[in-house]
Amino acid sequence: MNAFFIALLLPIYLLASSVIVSVLPHKFFVQKIAGSTVDIIVMIPAGASPHSYEPPPKTILAASRADIWFAIGEGFEGRAIQAIQSHNPALAVVDLRKGLSLIPQGCCHGGEDLHIWMSLRLAKTQAITMYNALCERFPENKAFYEKNLKKFLEELSSLDKQITKELAPFKDKTVMVSHPSYGYFCRDYQLKQLSIETEGHEPTPQKTTVLLNLAKQLQIKKIFVQPQYSSKGAEIFADILKAGIVTLDPYSEDYLNSMKNISEAFREGL
Repeated sequence: MNAFFIALLLPIYLLASSVIVSVLPHKFFVQKIAGSTVDIIVMIPAGASPHSYEPPPKTILAASRADIWFAIGEGFEGRAIQAIQSHNPALAVVDLRKGLSLIPQGCCHGGEDLHIWMSLRLAKTQAITMYNALCERFPENKAFYEKNLKKFLEELSSLDKQITKELAPFKDKTVMVSHPSYGYFCRDYQLKQLSIETEGHEPTPQKTTVLLNLAKQLQIKKIFVQPQYSSKGAEIFADILKAGIVTLDPYSEDYLNSMKNISEAFREGL
């Protein structure tokens, strides 16, 4: 397509209201609040690791029309935001970490655990942050957003109460994972997370020995892996420990069901 036709189509392309999210769970949040009033652009596709993925130019181009970016602090965001704002200075960048009690973690940007949606309790704060930004940009939809937000907050609270009850008998138990995605989930429900991966890398031989000894002491029955990261280390550990391997996807777009599945899998593995 030549530049003449691109110039003709661009104003039409820019008409639709749209927002950007970095990860799929936050697409679910926006849909719950905004419904069909906005298009949603997801920067990290299913199965990709947000810690290493770089959106291709076509994704950046598609995102260049957006009104809001709901950011979480991943490394790629700064570069992509700068590229988009050079063409669209009106893009509002909303940091969903605002107002959250973050967990320090060496493998992530800024030394913080960025899997902030993995807490139903923190999810409520993130939903309110989204609501406020959406109302500011699209005030004509405020009543609609407010009604949807109230329902979503009720759903989050209800599921939190359910999981709290389900996991109460397992207080202080340890779940072994290939990648440390469950820090906030474990904090909420008084579980402990033992990760094979450390700061984005497979463990050293010395660290492997320490982890194996600890896993034996804890009588680890299952190791939880996820599609975004290699499971080779987990498979080695599982073979030595005679443990099962369970695949979970904390980046699933089907957020509420994903949290239910994680709770169920942890109960069965503890």
